[in-house]
Amino acid sequence: MTFYKILTYLLFAVGGFMALMTLTMLMAALANPVLLLPVFLVACVVLYTYSSWRFLTRGINAHMYCKPSLRDLIKVNGYGTIAFATMTAIQTFSLIMNPALLNDIMEQALSMQKASAEGMEDMMLKFMHFLLRFLLVYSIALIIHVYMTFRLVRQHADAFGIPKEPEV
Repeated sequence: MTFYKILTYLLFAVGGFMALMTLTMLMAALANPVLLLPVFLVACVVLYTYSSWRFLTRGINAHMYCKPSLRDLIKVNGYGTIAFATMTAIQTFSLIMNPALLNDIMEQALSMQKASAEGMEDMMLKFMHFLLRFLLVYSIALIIHVYMTFRLVRQHADAFGIPKEPEV
């Protein structure tokens, strides 16, 4: 349970940054409908992260009643999160295993720049390697967290039950 709590708070911190990213991506997606699916999946991750944190703090830690809609939010957005994490893990793993492809992408990106600074290529390549490794770890952590949350939702099903009225 301690691992789950730590993982939840780490994912919650990253989810805050992803929420800001979702807002900026939404504006771009309104102009380019091809981006709507990635925006939808990132929004699923943000909503899942918040709803699982809410379930942890209210349903598990505080033993309070949670609305059944919270369980539904966790399940629906959990499936979207699994899709996002799986696609991200496959893409990052393939780029890590094929550095020539990453170098081609970097060359194309740098060729579109009007002016380049000395050493910018090396810095960008190092940043991309860091970002790919971070995204791989993040996507694996998301998949693990979703499965743990689904198991906890089943174990703590009473948290979503109708609260009993005290007898007078």
